[in-house]
Amino acid sequence: MIFVRWLVACFAAYLCWAAVPAAATPATPSTGVLEFLSGEIAFADKNEIPEAGWEKRQTPALWLSDEARAKLAGKLTAWGRFRFDGRLLPDEPLAIYTENNRERLTVYLNGVELFRNYRSATSQTLGWNRPYIIPVPQKLLRDVGNELVLRVGSDRQFSLGVGTVKVGSQEVLGRLYNYQQFWRVTGSAAANYAMLFLTFAAFVMWMARRSETEIFWLVMTGLLWFVRDFHFFAEESPLDPYWFQQVSYYSLYFAVAASLSFCVAFLKLSNHRRIIAMLFAIGVALCIFRVAITSTNRTDLATSLATLLVSLLVCGLIIREWFRNRSLESLALVAVVLFGTVLGLHDIGRIPNVNWWQGLGFHVQPFTGFLLFSVFLLSVGRKYLRALTEVETLNASLEERVETATHALAASERARQKIEVEHAVGIERERLMREMHDGIGSNLVTALAVVRKQGEAPVAEETLQRALTDLKLTVDSLAPVEGDAVALLANLRHRMEPDMEKAGVKCVWRVEPCPSLDWLDAPNALHMLRIIQEGVGNVLSHAHATSITIACCPSKKDGRDGVELVLTDDGCGFIAANVSGNGRGLSNMHTRASQLGADLRIESDLGAGSKLSLWLPVEMGGRKSARSTSG
Repeated sequence: MIFVRWLVACFAAYLCWAAVPAAATPATPSTGVLEFLSGEIAFADKNEIPEAGWEKRQTPALWLSDEARAKLAGKLTAWGRFRFDGRLLPDEPLAIYTENNRERLTVYLNGVELFRNYRSATSQTLGWNRPYIIPVPQKLLRDVGNELVLRVGSDRQFSLGVGTVKVGSQEVLGRLYNYQQFWRVTGSAAANYAMLFLTFAAFVMWMARRSETEIFWLVMTGLLWFVRDFHFFAEESPLDPYWFQQVSYYSLYFAVAASLSFCVAFLKLSNHRRIIAMLFAIGVALCIFRVAITSTNRTDLATSLATLLVSLLVCGLIIREWFRNRSLESLALVAVVLFGTVLGLHDIGRIPNVNWWQGLGFHVQPFTGFLLFSVFLLSVGRKYLRALTEVETLNASLEERVETATHALAASERARQKIEVEHAVGIERERLMREMHDGIGSNLVTALAVVRKQGEAPVAEETLQRALTDLKLTVDSLAPVEGDAVALLANLRHRMEPDMEKAGVKCVWRVEPCPSLDWLDAPNALHMLRIIQEGVGNVLSHAHATSITIACCPSKKDGRDGVELVLTDDGCGFIAANVSGNGRGLSNMHTRASQLGADLRIESDLGAGSKLSLWLPVEMGGRKSARSTSG
């Protein structure tokens, strides 16, 4: 609401300011310039200054078309006569300044022709929007009774009027001429030719991106506004004057429709295609309506105001869209459409047969099209810059995803190769297990059976039985255990429990659920089994124990997770210092524990049994020697 109130306030202030210049400025020599606010007007289609028919009128008299058509049969010609006292002018080079004369202009001073803006009577000169400055020869100037006469002429279907006339200091009027020449002709021509060049660039862009409809409407906006504005700065009509005039008049409705269509297409308003179709249908309707009202010699003010009303209605849609998305583009389009509407109202007030105000003193419509086109082009450019940024971000994201996928693919390939290797190892392990069981194992069983049948020495039988047990443990170690130390320990118990029962030793089983040891493959499993087997064997051979307790539980050591295997007996025990370093049994046990990264401890006292503990880490990192004994 604050934004709308601000626009209304600016518009009201503009109307108050624009209405001020409409008041007549009295002719005064204080600035060294005489401005004629009244003069004499005559209608005569002749080349000589008429001697009769002069009527007193206020000037400028911009709308003489209807009177001229009523009084003259052919081309329209009007004469303006102004008298002044030369003594009121400064003593310096003088000039005559005039503007807003339609269309062919001839200037006389004291009966002598000074200037004409056309080559011949058939020249298609467009002088209505051009200012003229004519130096005054000092020898033609009188002290009193100077007579300045303007002859203006146009074809019958065109407008006719005598514009503003001033005489005075050439320096002062020269500055006025330069100002008006820039804003009426030079500046507007530069703006429109620049717009035409940018339109060509936008057309090339649209040829490459035909699906972007807003670019198409941007091109149409530039082309139609150039067609509309060309008559503001053209010196001569490029085609038949009548048709050039009609094209200039009626192209306005389609230029406005194209501009509003760009806004609708750019913001992708709902039903934007239907809205665009309606805009051009309204443009056609306004053309037909203008033909109807101008054929009755009425002003086309109604169609001009209707065009502004359509602009305001579409502007309301854009404002509603701005309230929805709060985008900078929507706000820019709202501002430029509203500003263009105000400028259009400014020019409507300067139409000769309306004459509400003089405003800035020149038409601003040649700059309106350029302003609209420039803001539209900036909006498109900003949109494409944002799209390029999004594309760059997307490319970076895609590169990151491709890199991640590449790494995942490499990891998958490594995993596949590992699985293939493990599968091949498993097949080979199965083959070895089968060969050991069916070959060596079968022979040992046969030999054991023969020894028992023949009643050979018990030592031979025991040796064969231990060899068979070792073979079974070796085969068990080759079987996949998936890191389950408890399962591996249970196999060992199953293999050795008959020996313990035969030796009169009770086996006590105390096992808790333990974490998986991922590194426990076949070689490491065999190391672990050999350590426990050696411990059980020592108890059976030397401890004279009645029971062996096998325990397994989770345990932490130095902050690391692990699994602790404990083997205790109630035998006679031993002095650790007496056995440490003697024999290969304990040495092999420590070597195997070191290869596992485990911690092996053996504790014993005479008469108090012994305890073997083997701590195994969950992760193999930080492997260290476990050679240590205490007792």
